[in-house]
Amino acid sequence: MTRTRLFAAGALAWAVSGALHAQDRVTQSDWGGAGLMQTPIARMEDEGQISLTASYTSPYARYNLSMQPFPWLEGTFRYMSINNRAYGPADVDGDQHYKDKSIDIKARLWRESRWLPEVAVGFRDIGGTGLFSSEYLVANKRFGSFDASLGLATGYIGNRGDFENPLRLIDERFATRPIISGAGQLNATSTFRGPIGIFGGVSWQSPLEQLLVKIELDGNDYKNEPQRNNQLQRTPINLGVVYTPRPGIQITAGFERGAEAMVGVAFTGNLRNARSVAPLLDRPVVPLADHASRGVSNPGSWPALATALQREAGLKVSEISRRGRELIVTGEQQRYFYGAQGVGRSIRVLDTGTNADFDWFTIAHQRVDMPIAETSVSREAFADYVDRRIDLDTFARSVEIAPPASQRREVLYQAPFDRFQAGIGPGYKHVMGGPDGFILYQVSADASATYWFGRHTWVSGIVSADVLNNFDKFRYNPPSRMPRVRTYQREFLTTSSVTVPNLQLTTAHYLGGDLYGMGYAGYLESMYGGVGGEVLYRPFGERWALGVDVNHVRQRNFDQRAGFRDYDQTTGHATAYVTLGDAQRVQANVSVGRYLAGDIGATVNVARRFDNGVTMGAWATKTNVSSATFGEGSFDKGIYFSVPMDFLLPRPTRARASIIWQPLVRDGGARLARRYALYSLTAERDRNFLLENLDWIDR
Repeated sequence: MTRTRLFAAGALAWAVSGALHAQDRVTQSDWGGAGLMQTPIARMEDEGQISLTASYTSPYARYNLSMQPFPWLEGTFRYMSINNRAYGPADVDGDQHYKDKSIDIKARLWRESRWLPEVAVGFRDIGGTGLFSSEYLVANKRFGSFDASLGLATGYIGNRGDFENPLRLIDERFATRPIISGAGQLNATSTFRGPIGIFGGVSWQSPLEQLLVKIELDGNDYKNEPQRNNQLQRTPINLGVVYTPRPGIQITAGFERGAEAMVGVAFTGNLRNARSVAPLLDRPVVPLADHASRGVSNPGSWPALATALQREAGLKVSEISRRGRELIVTGEQQRYFYGAQGVGRSIRVLDTGTNADFDWFTIAHQRVDMPIAETSVSREAFADYVDRRIDLDTFARSVEIAPPASQRREVLYQAPFDRFQAGIGPGYKHVMGGPDGFILYQVSADASATYWFGRHTWVSGIVSADVLNNFDKFRYNPPSRMPRVRTYQREFLTTSSVTVPNLQLTTAHYLGGDLYGMGYAGYLESMYGGVGGEVLYRPFGERWALGVDVNHVRQRNFDQRAGFRDYDQTTGHATAYVTLGDAQRVQANVSVGRYLAGDIGATVNVARRFDNGVTMGAWATKTNVSSATFGEGSFDKGIYFSVPMDFLLPRPTRARASIIWQPLVRDGGARLARRYALYSLTAERDRNFLLENLDWIDR
């Protein structure tokens, strides 16, 4: 065999070995989202993936948060620092660099097949300043260890303008791209307008599994950069390598424009597949009793059983009753995030603590003493499932979820009323993206307490003491043409080191049927106090609900202790809650009403909820205030994700951790941040609250 053939055989073996390692690997671009370096690709990350990336290519530093709520949809929020441009006048903004915030969306049109490539359409900077706005169509096809992409773009990605826009034949306006006139608009007037640039490239999975090589043709020639910030481009070819030292970390280095080095890092993880770490320090499950060792039920044992339910299952019992061979325990689950886990732990305690007189155990769920729903489990079927004599589907047929029952029951035990609870924990606040610093933060020690006047009425409060912050840098107040309902943020955060962000009297009641009501008064949030009420109509087991809240509030003093300022407003909304889909559940909320600044409009909030409780969502609010009056941003919007704290703490808890990324805090579209809401308090009325994680019932 000649040397040439040996070399060809070796090269083929090398390429094939790379193909066997990670053919489906997707990595983040400089701009966030699946891509090469400067350009996007048609590929998508796995459903539920979240990526936080940072990259630098002079003069741009980019910080991106990308989420994959659906297999076919990718969303990215970006914060960019343009390091050779000033944020504003030096006497106001100091030496801060110019900041730009934007949102991207990419949707897959179809998957790759044997003959057809994968194809996606995307929009960059769709809701930001529009400085870097672009629209594109891109296709990807794999060839062994190589993944090739080719795309067409208008706007920033295609600024080289390789050929004229063919849509000009339909309308001459498509020939040129207008300059964006308003920050934060949807940029609809420029969509798909202007010359078209070609972009694309190849990623190659090397035989070293951790190493991916990228080569791309950039569609931008950098001769029309925003703010007249044109850059030298010696070649449109960009080169880069991605090193993955361990799953979840990507380190990128490259050479772009033939003139600038590029470095980047990405931290990735899949929230859809995340699982609780709470079992690490959780109490061991109570073993089921055999028939001979089951407890003896007598009046003296019911208090002990209630205590065991609180200790072993996190169920705070208010009443135990019976109806024939059914034992009903009424109470509130205070420990376990997954409803099925709380029910399963309770069934184990009841099985060991009662005699053979009972065939069914029912947990009557309460929240703040309001009856929400009832979950009934066959004692025999539960034991068969735990011992794996039946599978989960068979067991599910012996689980009944129903609205609160009105049958007569024999009361066996009523728990004494516990009027006072208190606790202390950490608090955190931050402001991101202002001229005074990339992140301004505060860590606090928060003490909370609740006193119950009755089973439906309580007073609750929080005292927050500053521990650590960098708010001494916080000097900027954004301009506003509206009542300053939120843009006094700096004053509220910096005036006092000890605050009372919440102190309110609340009463909540089940009004019968499917109706719930709540009233409240006091310091309702850090900036506002007042009085208000809410009514919720939530039919049991349905995918929809309707709610109305009305509040009259006054702005609080900046020190967040006692006293009010001279601004007041009546605010409130009618909200429709709708759950869509089964395999891919989407929660859509639409609220219509008056906001804190007196503007009238609507908020649309759409979130994907995964079976493990993780949500990824976005919201947008548009009111009767013009973009010019609203100011930078044009309308209120943001993205967020929320995870059960079980993922972060080694002990079980019902709490959630939410991360909100809001481009700008402005006065338009601002809502009252109430501490309690009836929709979340009545979560167990959704049958899927239990059934979507039924496999947790024996954990």
